[in-house]
Amino acid sequence: MKISSVVAKVVRDTTPLGRSDTPQVDVEIVHMNPMVSVGSGRGDADSFDPPWGEAICVVTFDNGEWGVGMTAHAGFVVPIINDYLAPMLVGEQVETVDDIGDLWDLMTTVAAAHIGAVGSASYAISAVDLAMYDALGKSHLVPVYDLLGGPAHAVIQCYATGTSVEKNAAFGFTRFKIPCPWLARGAEGVDATVAAVEAARAAVGDAELMIDCWAVMDVDQAVDVCNALEPYDLGFVEDFINPEDWDGYGDVRSRTNVRLAAGERWFTVRPFEQQASRGNVDVLQPDPLWVGGATPTVRIAEVARRHGIDLAIHCGVNDAFGQHLCFALTENVIGEMYIGASTSLAESYRSTPGMALPVNGALVPNDAPGFGIEITLNGIEAAT
Repeated sequence: MKISSVVAKVVRDTTPLGRSDTPQVDVEIVHMNPMVSVGSGRGDADSFDPPWGEAICVVTFDNGEWGVGMTAHAGFVVPIINDYLAPMLVGEQVETVDDIGDLWDLMTTVAAAHIGAVGSASYAISAVDLAMYDALGKSHLVPVYDLLGGPAHAVIQCYATGTSVEKNAAFGFTRFKIPCPWLARGAEGVDATVAAVEAARAAVGDAELMIDCWAVMDVDQAVDVCNALEPYDLGFVEDFINPEDWDGYGDVRSRTNVRLAAGERWFTVRPFEQQASRGNVDVLQPDPLWVGGATPTVRIAEVARRHGIDLAIHCGVNDAFGQHLCFALTENVIGEMYIGASTSLAESYRSTPGMALPVNGALVPNDAPGFGIEITLNGIEAAT
């Protein structure tokens, strides 16, 4: 099969994606933006939120089959795909996942030389790569997890992320992650974080519990928080410093004993290899919709295997893309569902139509060809 077209559009209506207008993100979590705690913009995080929504990409093969991929920040992603990536891909052959890998190498190499392969380009490449995987699975009439060698797990063990562990327990989850409430510097911030973990631990008992620090802390604050949380037996402390403070990861690692997780805000494979080889993190957390797609996620799993550490895909069961990767990759130990303010698992953050939903904290992806996303071209048109 050859690629006949690559087209990206802005998602303007999520109803065709099976979502309502129910808020998906806890409104009190303004601290996820680093400007809450850093510099002259401290306290003005809302003013710095990116203004762009989701993008959807359709890759069509010359056999008539097509696939869909999605990502964030449509404002710059759509022109990168349509004006830059599409012309270099049309006419290229795709018969196997290795062919997709070769095209991923092409896109990232060329982007690195002209606009940079990380950040903006990585979001765009993610949507294209995922769409190619979807189209390839549909063309061969197999789910994506079979393209990757078949299931590596009987089920995906899932955990829920959100401020209310009680609500998430009512959804059937037995593993939990809470957001760090840290809004203040120094001892006040540490005390608030410890209090939040204590309350969550009291609510869930011996259940697995993690915390996400939203990449807003500097090294010293991160060390203080991590050391204060050591008695609470957390599964990991996530995103504890600025994602591009490459030396800072080593500083934190050398000064604390808690398990450390990072990677959702890293792009391409290189930073995962760098930090894993230095022994700075215990859990790698690529996001398939941001890191560059399925191709780098598979390669990052190999990084985790070689260095003897875990993989835990970011928002791994929030959409069909992550579900298939969680299911197929042996190194992936757990699947995250960010629930936030959602009142229905089917309408959780960036959910895709027709995806499987966790039952009692476990999930098996649907076995439809490709990623099994239940949307038509007319539905995509309605969404955009």
